[in-house]
Amino acid sequence: MKIRIRDLLERLRELWLRASKLAGQFYTPRELRALVFFILTGVAVLLFRFGKQEYFKHFPNQRDPTEIIQQHRADSLFFALSAAANQRDSLFFSLPEDSLLPASVRNKMEHHSKTEGLLPQSISLNLGTKEDLIRLPGVGSATAERILAYREERGRFRRLEEIENIPGFGVTKFEKMKRFLRLN
Repeated sequence: MKIRIRDLLERLRELWLRASKLAGQFYTPRELRALVFFILTGVAVLLFRFGKQEYFKHFPNQRDPTEIIQQHRADSLFFALSAAANQRDSLFFSLPEDSLLPASVRNKMEHHSKTEGLLPQSISLNLGTKEDLIRLPGVGSATAERILAYREERGRFRRLEEIENIPGFGVTKFEKMKRFLRLN
């Protein structure tokens, strides 16, 4: 028996020397000591956690009541969040419902909250105030100010399509608001 233990220790020593020689090619002695320290610390932490779990598995009455309460809270919170997430479709966050529809159908279905209650040809391009212009779909405060500045600089609009000359306006934006505009 003593011979076997002595042989085992000798083999472990040889293995250690080979590993040290190999590691010496890649690391300085200081780096090697730090690496061994971190590995041994990690193994110790894992052994401690595993030992703690095994101990409390065999002796459940020895657990701290506050630890049990915290674990129950964490489990119930996880369960509640999981249940809420399971009620939603997995595509809920990544794909909007209408993204699977062709663009031509989406454009017809497009619904803008600003257009609710807005009557066709209800906003005058030449006489409208900033607040009136902001009610148009796709027009915010800055865009309304650009319309007013264009109107002051060039005079009255002669055609509705003339709004496309203002920076930030294109054909698609004009098409969205055209039905709500009038010249006077």
